Amino acid sequence: MNELWKYRRVLTRTTLYFLALCFLGAAFFPDYKSIALGMVLGATVSLLNSFYLGYKVQKVTDAVTGGESKRVNMGFLTRAAVSVLAVILAYRKPETFNLYAVAATLILSQFLLLFIGIRLSRKEE
Repeated sequence: MNELWKYRRVLTRTTLYFLALCFLGAAFFPDYKSIALGMVLGATVSLLNSFYLGYKVQKVTDAVTGGESKRVNMGFLTRAAVSVLAVILAYRKPETFNLYAVAATLILSQFLLLFIGIRLSRKEE
């Protein structure tokens, strides 16, 4: 599981840079503050969901290597519920969070992991 930690570290660093840019955008461009804060909310939920998925993947891997026959799920409903909560929060507070920005950045971690995987695989060759 050394690969998982490497991906997690790069994903965390990249997402934190993105969050810093969004906070700077909210501070310097008050007209677009709701969009920037919506992107912060969506990116944070996306990062938390990817951490939770990594945790569940590690649990499934441990169960398989340990020979356990107990069924282990991947936590889809939990991750979907957290995403729906973020969208509901943006829907209830449109003056603070832009709904479209939240929905668009909920998939940020997946795209970042795709590009991180491509970059790290090319680096190893």
